[in-house]
Amino acid sequence: MWVFLSQVSGDKVMSKVLPDIGKVFKLEVMLEQQTDDLYEELVDNMEQMGEWNPNVKQVKVGRKRSTDQILQKIGQDTMITHEVSGETPGNVVGPRDFVSVRCA
Repeated sequence: MWVFLSQVSGDKVMSKVLPDIGKVFKLEVMLEQQTDDLYEELVDNMEQMGEWNPNVKQVKVGRKRSTDQILQKIGQDTMITHEVSGETPGNVVGPRDFVSVRCA
């Protein structure tokens, strides 16, 4: 069950504790955008996320890496991605790498 934490300008923040994972957060917002436009920006144009999101340095989808590992699309709506986070101010937490399976 999600626990309500706060609401500002209609944006809701909630959290819950998942077994073996810990506390996770959920943000609900209303966006004045067409669903197709959001899907295109967040899924089809995922590799450009670093251009507009300062927390993301790089996202790779479907590219062969120098170590011969392959990140790829699996069907139309599922993909394996490699993401590199951006540096934080003062470099308190350095950049991190993530490999994710994303389902749209």
